[in-house]
Amino acid sequence: MVEAMIGRLDRWLEANRPDYFAGLQPGVTDAQLDAFEIQFALKLPAAFRALYRWRNGQANGNNESLQMNRMFSPLESVANSKMLLDGMIGSDFDRPEWWRRGWVPFLSNGGGSHLCLDVAAEDGGQPGQLVAFWKADEDRPVKYPSVEAWLADLVESMESGKLKLM
Repeated sequence: MVEAMIGRLDRWLEANRPDYFAGLQPGVTDAQLDAFEIQFALKLPAAFRALYRWRNGQANGNNESLQMNRMFSPLESVANSKMLLDGMIGSDFDRPEWWRRGWVPFLSNGGGSHLCLDVAAEDGGQPGQLVAFWKADEDRPVKYPSVEAWLADLVESMESGKLKLM
């Protein structure tokens, strides 16, 4: 199912947003994903790994949104953002619910807010859900129950003409 969804995403972007599509980087390897998991002591869901094997986010200089006002971050940027945010726990983030080590910020608005994969669901819900982290807001709403649900919503919004870019 995930591979089929990614295939539809790939075809739609190539046909309808060729400049954006051209700015996507080739996918990462399983070894790179394994190294990310080891670095952060977490386990990425299969759908997230499939997404990054397909494409490694947007190239530097490609500031177009993939969805809403969010850009698709390369794995290296994901790691850098995660290290920065994890490092703020206990100092800048004085409340545990402000940032969780189990969050992986993979879509970014470029201003410090992210859509995050929540691998641990420490605040409730299900591991693998996607949480919105808005740097200036205190709530951390669950936006999607899984990467699969997000991909399905993204592809459906593209194919139906309802994709929102801000």
